[in-house]
Amino acid sequence: MRVRFVQHIVYWTLVLLFLTVFFGQYWESYSLAFYFSSLLLPIVMGTSYFFDLFLVPRYFLTGQYWSLALYTFYMLVVSLYLEMLVAIFSFAVIANYRLITMSVVSTSIFVLGITLYLIVFITSFIRLIIQMRGKNKLIESLEQQRLRNEKTAITIRADRKNIQVPFDDLLYLESLDDYVKVVTRTGQLMTREKITKLHQDLPDQFVRIHRSFIINKEKVTTFTRKQVTINHIMLPIGRSFKQTAMEQLQF
Repeated sequence: MRVRFVQHIVYWTLVLLFLTVFFGQYWESYSLAFYFSSLLLPIVMGTSYFFDLFLVPRYFLTGQYWSLALYTFYMLVVSLYLEMLVAIFSFAVIANYRLITMSVVSTSIFVLGITLYLIVFITSFIRLIIQMRGKNKLIESLEQQRLRNEKTAITIRADRKNIQVPFDDLLYLESLDDYVKVVTRTGQLMTREKITKLHQDLPDQFVRIHRSFIINKEKVTTFTRKQVTINHIMLPIGRSFKQTAMEQLQF
């Protein structure tokens, strides 16, 4: 959440710089163009968020294209009206009624409209790309999860051999410095593989409850918020894993 907030701040800062440079060509100085752009920025932001977060999900994604076109036109009228108010205010306050300070081009409804919607559509396009990348990652994750859940055993490299351990026999894994102890119903194995790597190859029935422990939740006989019991062995639940562990153990 914090990362997304910072990304939004950076993006709109870049938009403000773009507007300043663009309108700076028509104003007497770039500092005055910055004040003008700062007044326009809330309108640009509001229009972009309204289009991306309300119009697109409600009308475009649901196939209501005529409604999308109608409300987009309304949005255009309102946003251009607000931009003209900003232009009039800027002419009176920032330019002090001096035409030489600000060019008529910078207050043209055509220039303002093109600039506004260029930013709105670029913002919408960037947001669409980010959402598509997020969905692709989610699809890949779900596919990997499906493949893991379809497997019935995990391959453990121990004693210079690859050993197939059925999930139904696997009780828990314990990280011991350079080794991982794999505990089954019939015994245990020692492997040099990392516990994080092994967890990636395990299906959803295996839960990370501690930085050193992964358990088969189907083998848990009792559990509290501090520990679980498997085969009469009590294993601790780490503080940073507690919430996730509780959620998964209760289902």
